Amino acid sequence: MKGSVNEAGKCIRKFNRGHRRAFSVPNASGDRTRIEAREWIAKNYIARFQPYTPEKTVDELMKTVTYISNGLPVMVPVSEDDDADLTVKINEEDVLPNEENSKGGARVAIRRIWEARWKATNFELLPEWLQDNEYLRTGHRPPLPSFGSCFKSIFSLHTETGNIWTHMYGCVAFIGAAAWFLTRPSTLVQSEDKIVFGTYFVGAVACLGLSFAFHTVQCHSAGVGKLFSKLDYTGITLLIVGSFIPWIYYGFYCRLVPMIVYLTMISVLGVAAVIVSLWDKFAQPYYRPLRAVIFIAMGLSSVVPALDILINDGISYLLNEASLFWFILMGILYIAGAVLYVTRTPEKCFPGRFDLWLQSHQLFHMFVVAAALVHLYGVSKTAVKRLEQGSCAEQMLEQYGYDES
Repeated sequence: MKGSVNEAGKCIRKFNRGHRRAFSVPNASGDRTRIEAREWIAKNYIARFQPYTPEKTVDELMKTVTYISNGLPVMVPVSEDDDADLTVKINEEDVLPNEENSKGGARVAIRRIWEARWKATNFELLPEWLQDNEYLRTGHRPPLPSFGSCFKSIFSLHTETGNIWTHMYGCVAFIGAAAWFLTRPSTLVQSEDKIVFGTYFVGAVACLGLSFAFHTVQCHSAGVGKLFSKLDYTGITLLIVGSFIPWIYYGFYCRLVPMIVYLTMISVLGVAAVIVSLWDKFAQPYYRPLRAVIFIAMGLSSVVPALDILINDGISYLLNEASLFWFILMGILYIAGAVLYVTRTPEKCFPGRFDLWLQSHQLFHMFVVAAALVHLYGVSKTAVKRLEQGSCAEQMLEQYGYDES
C-alpha cells in the first residue's frame, strides 16, 4: 500500500499487488478511488482484504471473502486473477457530507463506502440460505443486500430471470383482464358478477405478483427471503380460494344453501392456510402434519361440490353447464407443473444444462399461468351458460320441475 498527499492535503491511497484495503480498490472504470483516509473508517466500516496466495488449494480459492456494506455481510466470490478480484464503484448516495475540514467540502464515507458490482456465481459459492437447487450449477445471484440492486437484477441474466419474468408477465396479463372486465357497463356485466370474478382476479394477481416479488428479492438476505417465501405461499392460497368462489357461485347459482356451505368451507380452509403460512409457530416440525392436512384438504375440497353436482344434476350437466372439461384440464396443468417442480426435471437429468432457461421452476411457472387462464375461460363459460338460462325460477322449473328457491 502506498500513500501520497495531493495539493488539497488528502491522502490518495494506491494499492500494490499482494495487499489491498477495501477503500483502495479501483472503481469500475479502472480509475483510482480517492477518499479521505481516516483510521476510524478503516477500523469500523472497512474490512481488509488479503488475496489468496498461489499455494492455496482450488477449494480454498472457491471460498468467499466478506466486506461490510451498510452493516450487512456481502459475499464476494474470489477469482484467481489478482487484478479482477473485486469490481466496485463508489456509491454516491452513501458518500455523505459528514464533516467539514479546513479546506472545506471534504466528504467522508460513513456507511456504505461502495457497492460491489455483482456477477453471477456458482452454486457452491452461495450461502446456505440461497442454496435451493443443486442441479443448477452456475448463473446464481450472490446476496444483494439492497432492494434497488435486487430489482435491477430483473434485467440481468441469472437463474431467477425466467422465474421473475414468467409470473411478472402473468400478473400484468391478469391486471389487464381485470381492468377490462370490471369496467364493463352494468348493462353487460352486473355488479354481483363483477364481485364474484373480482375475487378470482385478486387471487390470481396476488399469487403471481407475490411470486414475482419473492423471486426478485429472495437474494436480499435470509430474513427477507423467508418473509417473501411466506407471502408467496399466501398468494398460492389466495389463488386457490379465488378459483373456487366463481365456480361454486355459478355451479350452485340457484341452490343457495349448498352455495353458502361450500363457500364457507373454502373460506375457512383458506384462512387456516394463510395462518400456517405466515405464523412462525406453525413452521416448526411439530406442526408439519397440520400444515399438510390443511393444504391437502383445501386442494381436495373441490371434490365435494363436484360430487354434489354429479349426484343432483347428472354427468351431462357437470360436463356441459359446469364446464368440467376445462377444470380437468386446469388440474392436469397444475399437476404437471407440480410434478416437474418436485422432481426437478429436466435439470436433474442434465445438471448444468438448464441453469438459465427451461429449468423445472420456470416450467412450473408457465404451467401455473396457463392453468389460471384455462380456469378463467372455464368459469366464464359456466357463468355465460347460467345467465343465459334466465331467472333461477325458470331454471329450477326446467331442470327439476319445481322452484326450489
